[in-house]
Amino acid sequence: METPPLFSTFTLFTEVLVTCSILYIFYKAYKHNIFYKKLVFFTLSYEVIFNISYMSLRAINHEKNVGPHHHTPFHIAVAAFHGIFSILMFVLLIVFFVVAWRKYGQGINFFKEHKKITFGFIALWMIAIFSGLFFYYLAYFTKT
Repeated sequence: METPPLFSTFTLFTEVLVTCSILYIFYKAYKHNIFYKKLVFFTLSYEVIFNISYMSLRAINHEKNVGPHHHTPFHIAVAAFHGIFSILMFVLLIVFFVVAWRKYGQGINFFKEHKKITFGFIALWMIAIFSGLFFYYLAYFTKT
């Protein structure tokens, strides 16, 4: 077991807050027909500036001397899945919010109109978040 870097722990914590914010945006839009554009912009901006840039920096500056358990095929697969899937989900989140924002401007509740897509997206977003939590756990609290 190795001590997690402080910024990794901070990023993990803020990613949970970002997820709460996103779920709140979906909830208010779906249930109460209120689309919080400023909160969407702030949340997406924060995600890019801090969380995605941090993940990218960690991937670029990955050190070879981080311990043997970090380079098992399983650990590499989890890291690759989380990185690729999270970026894909973030791009889809931007598209999803832009389309929803435009529809709300036309008086259409996009989330209610497309329930299956909305709840499917939320489920996939949660997979991305839990894969990050699992990756953090593997990296710092196991000897896989």
